Amino acid sequence: MGHAFVYVVIAFCDLILTQYTASNPYTTTDINEFSDKYPEAIDTPTSDFPVPGKPRNLTILDYTSVSIYLQWANPEKKNGVIEGYRVYYMNNNFTEVQHDKIPFDEPLVRYNLTGLKPFTEYTIFVKGFTQKHEGDPSDSVVATTDISGPSAPKVLNLSCQANETIYIHWGRPSNFFYSIEYYYVYINLGNHLYDNITISTTKDHLETTYILKNVTPNANYHVQIQASTRSNRTHRLILGELSPPIHVYVSKNCRQPHDYMSRTTSELGAGILAGVLCASLALLLAGIGFLIWSHSFEEWACAKDPLSPSPQNHDFLTNPTILIAEMPLESLARQKEVGLVWVTGHMGIPGNERSDQLLERLGSGEHLQGPEPILGISRGSINGALSRWAYRRLGMSWRMNTGCRQAHNFLDGPDRKCFRAPYYYLDNPQCSAAALDWNTIPEPDSDHNGPIPVSLFARHVQELHADGDIGFSKEYEAIQNDAVNEINSSEHSQHPDNKPKNRYLNIIAYDHSRVHLLTMPGQKISTYINANYIDGFQVNKAYIGTQGPLPSTFDCFWRMVWEQRVTIIVMITNLVERGRRKCDMYWPKEGTETYGVIQVKLVKEDIMATYTVRTLSIRHLRVNIKNKKKAALAEKTVYQYHYTNWPDHGTPDHPLPVIHFVKKSSAANPPDGGPIVVHCSAGVGRTGTYIVLDAMLKQIRSRGEVNIFGFLKHIRAQRNFLVQTEEQYIFIHDSLVEAIECGETNISREKFPRYVSVLQNLNQEDKNELWKPLDVQFRLVTSFLCKDFHLVSANKPINQPKNRCAVILPVESSRVHLTPKPGEDGSDYINASWFQGFHSLREFIITQHPFKPTMQDFWQMIWDHSAQLIVMISFIDNSEYEVFWPVGNEVIETDTYTCKQTQENGNSTYYIREFLMRSVQDDYEIPVKMVHCHNWPHQASNLSEIYHLPNFILDMQKIPNGPIVVVDRFGGTEAATFCALTTLKKHLIYDNKVDVYMYAKLYHNKRPGIWISSDDYMKLHLCIQTLCNPPEPQIQEVTPDLYAMANGTINNGSISTDCIRVPPE
Repeated sequence: MGHAFVYVVIAFCDLILTQYTASNPYTTTDINEFSDKYPEAIDTPTSDFPVPGKPRNLTILDYTSVSIYLQWANPEKKNGVIEGYRVYYMNNNFTEVQHDKIPFDEPLVRYNLTGLKPFTEYTIFVKGFTQKHEGDPSDSVVATTDISGPSAPKVLNLSCQANETIYIHWGRPSNFFYSIEYYYVYINLGNHLYDNITISTTKDHLETTYILKNVTPNANYHVQIQASTRSNRTHRLILGELSPPIHVYVSKNCRQPHDYMSRTTSELGAGILAGVLCASLALLLAGIGFLIWSHSFEEWACAKDPLSPSPQNHDFLTNPTILIAEMPLESLARQKEVGLVWVTGHMGIPGNERSDQLLERLGSGEHLQGPEPILGISRGSINGALSRWAYRRLGMSWRMNTGCRQAHNFLDGPDRKCFRAPYYYLDNPQCSAAALDWNTIPEPDSDHNGPIPVSLFARHVQELHADGDIGFSKEYEAIQNDAVNEINSSEHSQHPDNKPKNRYLNIIAYDHSRVHLLTMPGQKISTYINANYIDGFQVNKAYIGTQGPLPSTFDCFWRMVWEQRVTIIVMITNLVERGRRKCDMYWPKEGTETYGVIQVKLVKEDIMATYTVRTLSIRHLRVNIKNKKKAALAEKTVYQYHYTNWPDHGTPDHPLPVIHFVKKSSAANPPDGGPIVVHCSAGVGRTGTYIVLDAMLKQIRSRGEVNIFGFLKHIRAQRNFLVQTEEQYIFIHDSLVEAIECGETNISREKFPRYVSVLQNLNQEDKNELWKPLDVQFRLVTSFLCKDFHLVSANKPINQPKNRCAVILPVESSRVHLTPKPGEDGSDYINASWFQGFHSLREFIITQHPFKPTMQDFWQMIWDHSAQLIVMISFIDNSEYEVFWPVGNEVIETDTYTCKQTQENGNSTYYIREFLMRSVQDDYEIPVKMVHCHNWPHQASNLSEIYHLPNFILDMQKIPNGPIVVVDRFGGTEAATFCALTTLKKHLIYDNKVDVYMYAKLYHNKRPGIWISSDDYMKLHLCIQTLCNPPEPQIQEVTPDLYAMANGTINNGSISTDCIRVPPE
């Protein structure tokens, strides 16, 4: 392909475009890096050689703060071979010539004009030229470059405070355009980024203060600050200059010294100097008194009398209580131990106009950055003030920590025996605020839409689903093909020693975001673990994504949990799926297990239908605290949220249980907790799905918008393959549509009466809550419509006579199967559906009242699924609804079992019948109870009485043993109401919250037609409200310990105090 030169000329701004025409020729200068022959003259045009025409359609494609991207078309009349173009741009009477090679045989010419000034207006036009002539100018365009980032903020104060905190104080940048949106505080520990904090601000804030809590003590930190502004064109954030790095040494229990005034020695009078010295002495004595009062000598100092500075080597100014010494830093480095309690000095910052004052309390590493040195401090020295009493009496010492080492290296050797506090192992910074760089508005030709308002999100997802989900395919392919992630290194994961620690060969941990374990005593490098920090919504390092632990990495996993202050572990895989080992059991099945230096104890295990919560107590065996007040710091409680209903292949059938799980597990993390550890098997697919859902739910709540594409691209740069399949990507979108449409439906006990009141009154609303009206909720609950493939078995001609009602049929995925008879089509069908309860996905079987063609099928179902409790709420009329059980001495006999009634008793409310089912082949037998409540719930005189039957059944079934079979006329509204009320009460007792919407919708999806009207849905809310209201005093109070009944353990949570009437014996 041929090339030509583009000559770029910056002309005088008073130059008129008509001067550059054929009637007014001129001479210009070309610079050619391939030739030393310049300047060369451009000859004037003649009639024998016409000039080239003007370039067409000069347009601006893009621009930044220092460049403008141009495009134009070749002239219609070239009048010869165009050898190149000259681009003229004018501003402020400054002229310069540049050049570059571009293709000249393309119909469109593109050129990036660089070297421009920020926020400056340029007038640009282009000319083509041949070997003899320069052509006519194109139409000019005017463009203004984008703004640039702010100058570096000015750090005014950087110091260590008590309780392992760093105090940072800085001033607004001196130069910026329009606004300052965010400050970014970068904190480095050694050569690694320890934390970065994003702080929202405005240009009106002249100074800003930030306190970083819970930092690792006995370590040297480097702090830099950067400001950002927002582009006046794309609204993207533009980062400014970084401030020079400033150092601060943090030690345990450091104290905050006074912030001295900005004065030089010459400005200090005798009175001021005396005041400063007295204040310093008072502060010193107060700090020493506090140390004596709050800490024993053994906890904070175990060194012998330190070496004192020699008067022969240093000059001293002394008085009876204060020793002032000037000591070179080199001397301190040689001595390693110095008997100084307070040291003031300064350090030079490269590029700064002055040196910042540094005040350090030896033994705590406390630094104070001030504007100027005090007391005439000279560069390269430290002036120290020492209390001789403290020096002699307390024996304080400070070991010089050369270089940027971590706290554990500082404590290696003989001094380690004196270190007994557990903070050493809690080495993780708190999750800090993060910028929304991934949430900016994309370029016009981008492959995604950027943040989408929640009001438009459902339509957006519908468009992506169109044409066979082609929109999802394009977006996910763009994420997969993002070239940015290809440059991320993973050298530690590929190291031969670490490869066996990876569960899968292709799932590695990027180096730049990898979780670093602290080195153990005697180790030179830290142990590798396949885990990465992952950002959340406006929070850095909100999560740790990791693989399912291997037996060889159990100890590393628990060390990571301890060091990172983890409170919540989210597990989204079963140990074995489709016969393959997906994860190993890294927690004790019961009792206590020890993994390396971490001891883990299973405190309790709460099993729900779709997830299990395990309460674990972990203790570090290397931590020995004698102080009983601090003994609790040696161990901590960790909660593992284990989602057990993710299918072996694909995604869950419905997003509601997943949304509930994400919200509950995320909300359980305390404000001062560390990152949430999320893992599946590889730690990428389901792990990424959880993280994106949690982050987007928070973005919806905070900003009313969703940006799945932008966020997923952002976190994929932190751990590879997050959201591993397109199906998971689609599931995230569908889940968020469901979350947006239904609003907040998991309502606390305290808010539930107000929630019901809002549902009942169309004109009443609560603007502070995301509560949807009743009609909207009911429409969503019943939105699922069955298609033919959902009802394949129910609509078979041979099975249709087995259905009492043609509109209440079991969905294929949730129907109850019978043991099929060989060669008999339809023998496995019965009109019955599985319903989930609170503790099991198959806690209930809901079915119609059996009639002659299905009586034997009913008892076959009881036998096949070992059901031991039947709740019958239909009535007997001996016509359409007949007796279907054996009466008296009758026996139901089949090839596999026999069934006979053994006992019957009851009263006006309940009839209890007992049956015995016995195997024909062996001695196996099943006792079955049937509780018959006539015409429930219609016989109840008020809402509070409706709960009598669920309470009675819960009290009867103390230990769940098989599913509860619920029978009404059609397996419809009454049976579904019983299942819902029973499940919701358990939910309320365990969680102190209740989600009627979720269970009502899940039940409808399994058996459409059970909710006939919104009144049925509203009745569920009204019945639950009776549990939330105070009990009636005239009724005998019974507090059923339902949690202990179901789990064999006592729940520490709140117990319902609703009142029930217990029927007489």
